[in-house]
Amino acid sequence: MWTTRPNTSKAAIHCAVLLCLSAQPCLQAQQSGTSNDGVTLPTLPEVHGPFVLYAVNDPTSGKGAFSFEGHNIPPVIRVEPGGNIRVEYVNQMSTKSTELCVDGPCMNMTNLHFHGLHVSPHSPQDDVLSMMAMPGQSLHYMVDIPQNQPPGLYWYHTHPHGESYQQDLDGMSGAIVIDGIDRYAPEVRSMRERILILRDAELRENDATSSYLKERVQLSPTACGAAAGDPQRIFTVNGVVRPQIGIGPGEKQFWRIVNASPDFYADLEIDSEQLTVVALDGMPLGYHDPNRRTESLRHVLVAPAGRVEAIVTGPKPGVHASLRTRCVDTGSDGDPNPAMVVADLSATDATTDQFPSVTPHTSKAVYKTLSPTLVRTLESSTPEFIVTFSEDVHGFYVNDKRYSPSDGPLLTVKVGHYVHWRVVNHSHEIHPFHIHQVHFLVFQEDGKKTAQPEWLDTVNVTPEGSVDLIMDFTDPLIRGMSVFHCHLLKHEDKGMMAKILFQ
Repeated sequence: MWTTRPNTSKAAIHCAVLLCLSAQPCLQAQQSGTSNDGVTLPTLPEVHGPFVLYAVNDPTSGKGAFSFEGHNIPPVIRVEPGGNIRVEYVNQMSTKSTELCVDGPCMNMTNLHFHGLHVSPHSPQDDVLSMMAMPGQSLHYMVDIPQNQPPGLYWYHTHPHGESYQQDLDGMSGAIVIDGIDRYAPEVRSMRERILILRDAELRENDATSSYLKERVQLSPTACGAAAGDPQRIFTVNGVVRPQIGIGPGEKQFWRIVNASPDFYADLEIDSEQLTVVALDGMPLGYHDPNRRTESLRHVLVAPAGRVEAIVTGPKPGVHASLRTRCVDTGSDGDPNPAMVVADLSATDATTDQFPSVTPHTSKAVYKTLSPTLVRTLESSTPEFIVTFSEDVHGFYVNDKRYSPSDGPLLTVKVGHYVHWRVVNHSHEIHPFHIHQVHFLVFQEDGKKTAQPEWLDTVNVTPEGSVDLIMDFTDPLIRGMSVFHCHLLKHEDKGMMAKILFQ
C-alpha cells in the first residue's frame, strides 16, 4: 500500500502517507507552514439518526474498511440517553479475501459490536454471536440506549470471531458519543470538543515510507520493556500521522480519545501539562461518586479498546507541546510498545478550525452510588468466579478452554446483583480483560488494594498478575448470551474468549 522506490524524496513520501491515511490533499500539508509538515486534525462526520454503513475492500490494498456516504471515513454516532442507534450494515466485501486471518485466508464475514454500551445482547441489538453477514448480506441493528446510560465516549467495531483482529487493524471502527456528560462535569460546557480515534499504521522492514514514519513520530530507538523484536506499528489520529491540534494558549478543550488499536497500548501525556480526566471507558468519574467530578493526572494508560475523556489546556505562548504515548512494558512474551509523538498542539490554527463545542444539557444527572458497606462486603468476600487467562504454542485460553462458536456458556449468572470476580493472568504478557454489556469496579490489582478504584469496561491484567473486580450485573436489560475476552484481538481470535449467560 505504501510501496516507494528507494530514491523517492522525503516530500513525496510525506504526501503519499497523508493521502493513504487521511485522504487529505498534499496541498494542505504544503500550505500548513508548520515546522514538522503537520496537517490539522481532520473533522469526522457525524450521524444523529438512522444511517447505512458499508463494509468494503480497498481496491488497491484489499484491506477492509467502513464506507459512509461514499467515503471510507466511519462516522461518529451521536445519541442521547433514552435514544436509539439504527444502522443498516451492508457487507460489500469480496467473496475472496487477499488478507490472512488467524486460521487462514479471511472469509470477509462481519458484524458490529457496540463496545461499552449497557444494552441487550439479543438480536438486533449488541449481538456478536448470531448476527453475522457474509459478503452480499446485510444486518439491521436497532440498539435502544437506556435512559440511565452513562453519557460518555464509546465505540463500535467489527467482532466476527477469527477475523476481528484483521478488520480492526484495517480500521473498521468508529466512535459513539452518548451526550450529556456536562451534567456530571459542568466544567466542559461550551468547551470545544475533539474526538481522537487512535488506530495503527503498519511498519515494514527496509521500506522508505516506514523509515519516514518512524522518524516523523520520533519513535524511540531504545528497547522498551521486556518485549523482544522491533516495533511493528505507529499510532495515527483520525487517520493522520502526527496531526496538528489547534488550541489557543491557555484555552481549555475537551478531548475524547479512544484507543481503537487491536493490540497497541497508549500511555498518554501532554508535554508540561496535566490531563484533567472527566471519564474513563465512557463512565463519568462522578456517575458513581457525585463528589468526584474530575481527576488531574500526568499521564493515563489507555488499553486497546479503552477510552479517556479529559480537559486539556493549551500551552503558554511560544511553548511547544505534543501529545505523546510513553513506553509500555507488555511483558517478555508481549509486543514492543515504544514511546512516540502522537500529535502536536498548535496555536496557529486555533481560531480557524471548525470543531464544535459541547452543548449544555438542562436535564438532571442520574447517579448510581454504592453503599460503602456493600463495597466493603464484596471486597472482603471470596470471588464468586475466577477467570484465568493462559496461553501456549497452540493457542490462547480462558479457564484452560479454547473458545469455539459452538460452545455453551462457561457460566450462568443471575441478573440483579453486584458480584466479586477475579481475573488471573498465567502468562508473561499483559492481557486486557473486557466483558460486553457491563462496567466493573477495579478495586484490587496483584493482591493489593488500588489507590483509586475505577469503573471500567476494559482492564489490564499484568503478567502473572491478577485483578479483583466488582461486576455490575444489576441491569435487567442485559439478559441473554454475551461474551468476555482478552481485548488483544489476535488473542481473542485464537481462543481467549468465553460465553456468559445472563438470566
